[in-house]
Amino acid sequence: MMKSSAHPRKHQPIPTNNPRWPFSATSPAKRASVAIGSAHKLTAPKRAMPEHLATLVKPSMRFPLATTVLKPALDWKPFFSCLIDTVAVLIDVGHKSLRKIAQNNPNITWNGNYQLQVHSPFSATIKARVFSREKGTKLMIEASIPKFLTGQNIVGLEELFEPCKQLIFAVLEQMRIEPTAAERRKINRGKFEMTRVDYALHCDCGTPDRAAAVMAAVRSLMYAKAKDFSAYGIETVYAGQHSNRWTFRIYRKDFEIKKRGRGLPANVYGRDYLIAKVQNCARMELVLRAPELRRLGLSDPMAWNIEEARQRMQVWLNRLSTAGGVVPNIDHLCELTSVQQMKLLLWLGGNRTAFTNSPTTFAATRKTVFAKTGIDIRGEPSVELQRRAIQTIREVLIQGTGFKSYAHKWDALCKGADAGDAKVNKQATTRSTLRSPPNITI
Repeated sequence: MMKSSAHPRKHQPIPTNNPRWPFSATSPAKRASVAIGSAHKLTAPKRAMPEHLATLVKPSMRFPLATTVLKPALDWKPFFSCLIDTVAVLIDVGHKSLRKIAQNNPNITWNGNYQLQVHSPFSATIKARVFSREKGTKLMIEASIPKFLTGQNIVGLEELFEPCKQLIFAVLEQMRIEPTAAERRKINRGKFEMTRVDYALHCDCGTPDRAAAVMAAVRSLMYAKAKDFSAYGIETVYAGQHSNRWTFRIYRKDFEIKKRGRGLPANVYGRDYLIAKVQNCARMELVLRAPELRRLGLSDPMAWNIEEARQRMQVWLNRLSTAGGVVPNIDHLCELTSVQQMKLLLWLGGNRTAFTNSPTTFAATRKTVFAKTGIDIRGEPSVELQRRAIQTIREVLIQGTGFKSYAHKWDALCKGADAGDAKVNKQATTRSTLRSPPNITI
């Protein structure tokens, strides 16, 4: 038989916070105070709570769907430009041997017995190639119309006959050849033959990322479907490069004008404006050579039709629009670090932990992303934001291309290029630069 404990067990008080006990051991006075406070809350009028805008919030979400807060910078208007660039014409003009023509003429660089390089009146770095044909009775002139006459080929005209006449007489003047009355009459009536016509169209991609993505997508498409495909990285892509009939090419125009000898001279009308507008532009060119021009009945300059030229370019634009792929469409994305860019794209794709995996830097990253792009990464992206943040290659091509010539600015462009002889001195260059303000808009 067990013995009872010598010390009686002390009474243990019931814990007040134990959920197994429905009653608390509070004093009657405290219970009365709680009851009075509850009654006051029921009878006192409630304060009006501020109304918030209705937001699509899931029950499981802590924050509302994130949207772009800042006004999108891509309310910009794309830069549209299409023009006739390089042409080759065969004209009836009797002349001496090219060697004699080149003698004592600073406007000509002699290049063999059958070819001369005639300097533009705008700049000695811009040249027209001139060939002698049929025993000195004909000349073939090949040059870029806008570049030879205005110093640039970013904007120009879609008309063919009048600009060709202007080019012919400018080249003959530089060569110091005076055509006879009969020869001049033939040229004025369009009695010369077109052996090459380049029709160009620009696509304004808006950002460097989109421009690079468009060129990469076009390169893949051409490689898979085009005949006689060739490419130089993703900077220039050709279809039919070695064809004697036609060639299509697309290249980065902003990269071209940065190369040595390809930049715009200082006295180009609206130079700074044109350079700024052509940034992130891909240029498409359709080159029609003599056999194709004869087949189409376009060897006669009077037969050129602007609408038909646009339709031929539209065929190629439609082909390029089938290129697959998407590209980010986020304002000022390039101002973020590469890591922040990757995380933002992951977050927009639905990865909610892209930023929260680094909790120590989340606040600073959120502030930076919001300041640069206007996107608040707290929460999850809305469907509208996800749709706006991604753009297809087709959308970039359609949005960034438009047929627009600059006939209303042609006279001003030519006057800006009127700098006298090709090998002008520095003072003349300075005067022409002052005469053509750099901030003129086209």
